[in-house]
Amino acid sequence: MEIELISKEQHKTILNIQKNHDILTYQNKGYDSFDKSKMTDEDKEAFKEVETILGKHIKGFSSFQNLRHSKKTNEIELRFQYNYNHNGGLTFIGVGYILLNELLNGFNVCI
Repeated sequence: MEIELISKEQHKTILNIQKNHDILTYQNKGYDSFDKSKMTDEDKEAFKEVETILGKHIKGFSSFQNLRHSKKTNEIELRFQYNYNHNGGLTFIGVGYILLNELLNGFNVCI
């Protein structure tokens, strides 16, 4: 996955969205998703704002799905769809996950 790091302000924006729009934080099981028909107009705007940020910072980004708490660390994580072959070749859209803090600071590397 190729990313361009987000700014501290964008990080704060996503954190505020997560805190103020409960419907967008969803602990999916497998391929399920939250019921978007229950979103308010404000939730829809917040959803679009996260989608816009991700679209500018993740190469091959396709669509935002939801925020959730990481199963391993309980940190805020983003679930989205993106093209794994964004550099060329056949299009393959699949799910991706990234910790919000990794979008700000870069990937955690274990050696």
